[in-house]
Amino acid sequence: MDAGDLISSKYRLQRLLGAGSMGSVWAARNELTNRDFAVKFLLPELSRNEEALNRFFLEARACGQIRHPAIVDVYDMGQADDGSPYLVMELLEGEGFDQRIQRQGHMRVVDVCRYIAVVSRGLEEAHTRGLIHRDLKPGNIFFAIDKGGEVFPKVLDFGISKEVAPDDFDFVKTSTGTVLGSPAYMSPEQAGGLLDVDARTDIWALGVIMYEALTGALPFDANNYNALMLRIMTAPHQSVAELKPETPAELSELIDKLLEKDRDQRVKSAGELGSRLERIYAKLTATPLSMPERNITLPITDGPTQHGWFKVRMTGGGGRLPPALWIGGGLAVLGLVGGGFALASGNDAPVDAAARVGAVVEAIVTKASSECRETVARDKAELAEAAVKEAERRAAAAEKGRDERDVPTPTTSRPKSTGKDPHGGVDGPGF
Repeated sequence: MDAGDLISSKYRLQRLLGAGSMGSVWAARNELTNRDFAVKFLLPELSRNEEALNRFFLEARACGQIRHPAIVDVYDMGQADDGSPYLVMELLEGEGFDQRIQRQGHMRVVDVCRYIAVVSRGLEEAHTRGLIHRDLKPGNIFFAIDKGGEVFPKVLDFGISKEVAPDDFDFVKTSTGTVLGSPAYMSPEQAGGLLDVDARTDIWALGVIMYEALTGALPFDANNYNALMLRIMTAPHQSVAELKPETPAELSELIDKLLEKDRDQRVKSAGELGSRLERIYAKLTATPLSMPERNITLPITDGPTQHGWFKVRMTGGGGRLPPALWIGGGLAVLGLVGGGFALASGNDAPVDAAARVGAVVEAIVTKASSECRETVARDKAELAEAAVKEAERRAAAAEKGRDERDVPTPTTSRPKSTGKDPHGGVDGPGF
């Protein structure tokens, strides 16, 4: 690949973002929409490896199922002229988690709690969909800068993710005994080559990442691969509290729980980890952790799905509030305003200020009550008129001997509420 190459007649390559053992990632522009993307290519020789090719396209399918701000979005997939398969993803600006650790040496406690809590919520959605990552490491977490200038972590590279329910992805298989993942972040079950690796391996990896981010060191290290695998499976780790005594005890104990050799003793889920980190963050900062709106992927159904807010509105009846509620709310606001007037007028004339506010309130209440009576009377008159017209229509239909279903019902100026969404009267979730 070279800068300027046109892929699939629409993606113009601009610059190389990175390259690895399985392929490369380029910044590219869609010449049809003039929008920039990141395009990830698998090496042509690897595309002839059925297992590598299946894992590559599993990444597209996996990320396509997950709609969460902490998971990188995948928009398209295809194959270049030289046979290289590719994925089209959102183009991110920022730096990798690994680059941040290398630049800073270690990170603040509040930042670790905040970022890993967000990542945990994204993984919670992936695990709910039956997908585990299996290769979580700082290099696969990217600190993206959003349009508002805020830093937000995103999980990358589901390329060796594993579908827990093989009935849906029966073509995704790994050779017996094949160990996938980055060695230093492997769980004991991965290091031992177990086949039933589940979501708790991602929990372990997050524990290693947090340990490294807080201390600048890995919990397990060795001179060679085999020795490292043995240490991960058998050797205890040094507590974060011993290396960094200023670390809150609750956080150090949580990391110890994440790095339990026995996966049954670990934190049970990514959602539980996210909740515990959010509580620690709130204690440290006296501020709840601000999280983005979660766009959770809904279960697949036969019919159209609707967002929760729309369901509430559709099942909640008409959207008009009773006039009495409006009046009560108005009185409450005016009471607050009246208190402000009384304070602003000083100690000399609080009674006069209250009297003036009372007169304003009385006038508004009188007007609102009058309008309410007029509205009720008008509605009654229109209903009565509609009833008369309906009676006349039925009588006319009976005289002519026609079925009254063939006679169109005249519309009135104020039809009864049907309980539908008031925005355009549509029944679907969009308008």
